[in-house]
Amino acid sequence: MFTRIVAIMTVVSAVMLGVLLFTTTPSSTGPLGILGFFVFMYITALGVLTFLFWSIGLLAAKLPSKRRRTFAVTPKGAYYYASVIALVPVMLIAIQSVGEVGVYQVLLVSFFVVIAWIYVTNRLS
Repeated sequence: MFTRIVAIMTVVSAVMLGVLLFTTTPSSTGPLGILGFFVFMYITALGVLTFLFWSIGLLAAKLPSKRRRTFAVTPKGAYYYASVIALVPVMLIAIQSVGEVGVYQVLLVSFFVVIAWIYVTNRLS
C-alpha cells in the first residue's frame, strides 16, 4: 500500500511539474507557481529516489557475500533516505536563485546530507 501511494504521488507530481514547466514562465506564474515548482520537483525526486534505493537494496541483498550480514532496505527506510537526498536539488536551485553556487555552498549542502543520513540511520536502527 505504501509503495502504491508513493508511486501515484510521484506520477501525479511529475505530470503537474511537466504541465507547470510547459505552460507557464517564471515571470507569469508568480510566487505560488514557483512554490509549486519546488514542491512538485521535491515529490518527484523523492518518489524516483525511493524506488531507486529500494531496488538497489533488493539487488544488494541478493548478491552473494563472504560475510553473512544482510542489508535489507524496506520501502519506508528507502523513503526516509530518499527524503534527504531529494532535498539536494531543491536546495541547490534555491541557492542559485539567490546567488552563486560555488564549492562552499556545495560543501554545506553535503554536510547537511551527511548529518541527515546519520540521523536517519540512527532512527531506523
